[in-house]
Amino acid sequence: MQTNKNRLALGTFGTNLSGAISATTVPERWSGSWEDNRELALLADQAGLDFMMPVGRWRGYGGTTDHNSNSFETLTWAAGLLASTQRIRVFGTVHVSLFHPVLAAKQMATVDQIGGGRFGLNIVCGWYEDEFRMFGLSAGDSSTTRYDEGDEWLEIIKRIWSEDAPFDYNGKFFQLKGVKGDPKPFQRPHPPIFNAGFSPRGRQFAKEHADTIFFGVTDVESAAGELKKLKADLTATGRNVGVYTNSFIVCRPTRKEAEEYYHWYAVENADEGAVETMLRGRGYLNRGLPPNAIARLKKRLAGGNGGYPFVGTPDDVAAEMQKVSAIGIDGLALGFVNGLKFLPYIRDEVLPRLERAGLRSAA
Repeated sequence: MQTNKNRLALGTFGTNLSGAISATTVPERWSGSWEDNRELALLADQAGLDFMMPVGRWRGYGGTTDHNSNSFETLTWAAGLLASTQRIRVFGTVHVSLFHPVLAAKQMATVDQIGGGRFGLNIVCGWYEDEFRMFGLSAGDSSTTRYDEGDEWLEIIKRIWSEDAPFDYNGKFFQLKGVKGDPKPFQRPHPPIFNAGFSPRGRQFAKEHADTIFFGVTDVESAAGELKKLKADLTATGRNVGVYTNSFIVCRPTRKEAEEYYHWYAVENADEGAVETMLRGRGYLNRGLPPNAIARLKKRLAGGNGGYPFVGTPDDVAAEMQKVSAIGIDGLALGFVNGLKFLPYIRDEVLPRLERAGLRSAA
């Protein structure tokens, strides 16, 4: 159930958080304020971007800025932005263990009604142990418990959204009596579902349930073969499943300017404490990586949460996006140091090039 009008969908990523996805101390770092989020949503809507994707975050990463510490809860954030915009899709990022399915089903149906069918669900089974402890929970074993719970959670949600008669549910994680819920979502049978499971069990969950899967791209060459296999597996399910990747963009009139700015904010002014928390929380420090690999990883984490970098002139960025599209990526969740400051240049210089390349239609 892909809903894209463009061959290559584009959207913003993580703007519900202070710092967005750039762990940097530069003065222009993203505020994460409601005023800036609303203004960016209006700008993205008018520019013809396809979606806004938030990050579900409950505490910051520490460091000088306590990166991402100011974080809007994503369903209420989505409701406010959908009420303020006309065309753009806005996602909520929902942690399975933290949102009871009966409550979540009603919340999301309400948000989808507010947006007239423009809400999307990014389902997360959880990974950041420090956040789960705040709720008195454990993130669990990613290969079993978390995704088994996610199977039940999503089954209950879909039944609430599709069935009128009350039902009982007797599972391993949920035992419920007389469940029903109205209103139903505006979109039928349900809003589009995203998932970014990367472990084998997580990937199985995504293949079974997601309408779009997040796929990490380290470099185009190495990603091409793995993505080809993933696409074949998705085709075998008989469903039309899209594949997006997270990324960040630094675009300037000259390549030198773009590379210098990337180095300035992601190396010279990286929030080292926050980046260290990310490295530790994602297990990178236990893999025996050589110092040069750690340095590259730190730069990407500070630059854009480890996403794929688009750095260069408008021609460079558009050409690189064409390469990523050519290997089978259907959409890009884009991070900016400051979307309000830098998106207008992308709108004016990069989007027309993508239109001429046949990847996007005019806004």
